[in-house]
Amino acid sequence: MALARPSIRPLPAAAPLPGRTESRRALVLIGLAAITLGPIALAFLRTPPDRVFSGYVVIARDAFVYQALWRSGWQGAMAFHSLYSGETQPGILIYSSYLWTGRLVGWLSGPWLYHAVRLLACLALLHALRSLATALYRRGLVRRWAMILATLGGGVGVLLGTGSRLGPISLRPTEVLVSGTSVADLVAMAPHLAWAAALLCWTFAACLRWARRPRWSLALAGTAAPLGLALIYPQLSLLAVLAMLCWAIARRQARGMVFAGLAAAATAPYLVYLGWAEHRYPAAFEGVGATAQVPFHFDVGDPLGFLVLSHLVASGLILAAIAARRVRGDLLLPAAWILLMTAFMFLPGLRTVVGRSYLASSIPFGLLAAAGLPPVLRRLPAGAWRRRGLLLTLAASSLFGVFSLAQPYTIAAFRADPNAEYERRGEAQLLSWLAPRSRPQDLVLTTYLDGIFVPAQTNARAYVGHPDQTADVRAKGAQALAFMTGWDAVRRDAFLDSGGIDYVLAGDAASRARLFGDPRLRLVQRAGDEALYQVSP
Repeated sequence: MALARPSIRPLPAAAPLPGRTESRRALVLIGLAAITLGPIALAFLRTPPDRVFSGYVVIARDAFVYQALWRSGWQGAMAFHSLYSGETQPGILIYSSYLWTGRLVGWLSGPWLYHAVRLLACLALLHALRSLATALYRRGLVRRWAMILATLGGGVGVLLGTGSRLGPISLRPTEVLVSGTSVADLVAMAPHLAWAAALLCWTFAACLRWARRPRWSLALAGTAAPLGLALIYPQLSLLAVLAMLCWAIARRQARGMVFAGLAAAATAPYLVYLGWAEHRYPAAFEGVGATAQVPFHFDVGDPLGFLVLSHLVASGLILAAIAARRVRGDLLLPAAWILLMTAFMFLPGLRTVVGRSYLASSIPFGLLAAAGLPPVLRRLPAGAWRRRGLLLTLAASSLFGVFSLAQPYTIAAFRADPNAEYERRGEAQLLSWLAPRSRPQDLVLTTYLDGIFVPAQTNARAYVGHPDQTADVRAKGAQALAFMTGWDAVRRDAFLDSGGIDYVLAGDAASRARLFGDPRLRLVQRAGDEALYQVSP
């Protein structure tokens, strides 16, 4: 049974009926919506009486950042400036997928736009993954196995946590330290994560097809997809180019080298720009909002935890495929993806630059693991035993995927992140009043984490808010709290002048009462126990 395509000649295949294809896509979209919107409905139904539901469940705090970026793009921003810090910062070309699209759809910025784009990104990811599986395998049955292994793939790390040991060796699985290792994990997360994984799969699928039959449409995909990927995650664009280059060299595939060269030419200017920007503005890349896009160090565990625990079944099937000499031909591409990804994550020096390459790691492991299923199943007696072995293998591999799909329901059911899932009703009313009256130059002071809502729901910035988007967040959080609870009027007024504060949002009755007598603070709106003050000159 031949699994990988050993030659560059395309094989004829029956085209699916258009009506059936559209029906399948509709069913997939409905299924995604049902699975990922269920936790949102559950969280909405469990909204406390004094709160309003934010519209977000998974990574809710980060979701407000992306909502704010869409709003900022609608206001005309083309380069990124942190919306959660008052310092003057240089504009940097990151978060472009939100800022640039915000010029078109930013007026819709909010949970509905976020979830609509997320579902569209998930559908694109599944389509791109299927395209890549089709380019790698001839048999439809093996393609379906590859899709299951790549979509729901994972290991047992989530059951063991970070305290497991192998004798004297401490094992730290990647999926319990970071999010986004599985496709099933990505479908509930921010839209740009699924888009990045989709662009990565499209790049590899286009490369394989170009190697068999060069076409201008594929050349366009070979430049546009890696460039879009670089604008979202520069690390992944570098990973894609190097993986295609390694595959082309291993196969002595001249067309593959040309395609990798096109991708490198498309992404090199932006990667050079990022290197220049980090050298020119180092402070802007140190905790002032760039951490999610510009390469930084992430704790991703250890190699054994990643290869053995995080991808236990897939790694076993890959070893079976290697033993059966099935990792050859085009399957060297996902193999190169795995090797380079592991090197990026764990080699000293590289991990501090491109460490976040673990994104959607279930895809290359699952695609390559599908080649090991036939030799494993052939060792079992034909009939029921093979079916049982197949079902057991796929179920064991899907453990983390099922857990990832179920986790948002537990977050919603138990209100695991209530300060981001829910907003105080009074605060929501005050920010709604401020939204049409604020400008991008305005700076609002409120307590730590309450500031998350300010840029997402108004045109103003927050003095302190999202922990990864605020420079020196601990000091600023302490200052904001002291302003509300401890400082006298003289010290508050000096702080207002030095910080350039335009509005102060008092989130409780005690803070409102303390600030009420300050002559520099003019009460402009009140909602229940909360109050919004404007700073007088």
